[in-house]
Amino acid sequence: MTREGIFLTSQEALRAVRLDFRGYGAQPMLFCEILRMVFGPDRLYQREPGKEGLWIAEGLQRMRWLEGSELIEYMCTILNEAELPPDRLAALCRLVFQAPCRPEDHSETGRAGIRVQTDMEAFACRQCGQCCRSLAYHDGITAQDVAKLKECGRLDILEWVGQTQTAEGQTVYRIWITPGSNQFAVLCPFLKSGPSPERWLCSIHDVKPTICRNYPVSRKHALMTGCPGFDTI
Repeated sequence: MTREGIFLTSQEALRAVRLDFRGYGAQPMLFCEILRMVFGPDRLYQREPGKEGLWIAEGLQRMRWLEGSELIEYMCTILNEAELPPDRLAALCRLVFQAPCRPEDHSETGRAGIRVQTDMEAFACRQCGQCCRSLAYHDGITAQDVAKLKECGRLDILEWVGQTQTAEGQTVYRIWITPGSNQFAVLCPFLKSGPSPERWLCSIHDVKPTICRNYPVSRKHALMTGCPGFDTI
C-alpha cells in the first residue's frame, strides 16, 4: 500500500507548524521538545506542574512566564527567526505533526522542502459526526467554495456564511454563523441522523466546503479533534 504524503516548501512547512500551534492551543510538552532540539542550551525553559505554560529565558535574561496565546506566538516568532536547515526542519515537522517527515527537493521545481507522510490511507470515516457536532473551525471556507455554492444556487448554505475584510482589503469568508446573528453554530445545521443512533450523515455531501471534505488532514489532526477514524475496529 502506498503511503499518502504531501510536499511542503520550507515556508509552507513553517506555516503549517504555526497553524498547528494556533489551532490546538498551547502544547507545553511539545514546545519543550522543540526548544531542546532547535536551540539547545541557548534557551532555558521549565514547566510548572498542573499549568499549561512555560518559564522561559534567553541567554542571561531572567525567566518569564508564558502561557496561552502569548506562549504560542512566542514559539511562532522564534521558529520564524531560526532559519532551520532542511534536516532540522524535517525533525521539527516530525515532532509537531507526529508523522514521518524527510527533506526533499520538489520533483518538478527543484525547490527544497519537506515530504510529510499523512497516513491518510489508514483513515476510515466512522460516520460518528464528531467533526460536525463540535465545530471548531470557522475560517476555512474559501472563495472557490462560495462561488460553487452560488453557482449551485445553495442559498440555504450561503446564509450560514459571513464575510469580513482584512486590513489589506482582502475578503475573508467565515462559515457556520447562525443567520441573523454574529454567533457561531456549535452543531452543523446540515448534519442528519443516520440509520443508527451512533451514525450521522451529511445532507450537503456533494457541495460541502473543502475544509469539511478534507477533514482530517493527518493522524494528529484526527487525534487532537476527537476523530476515531484511525482507531482499529
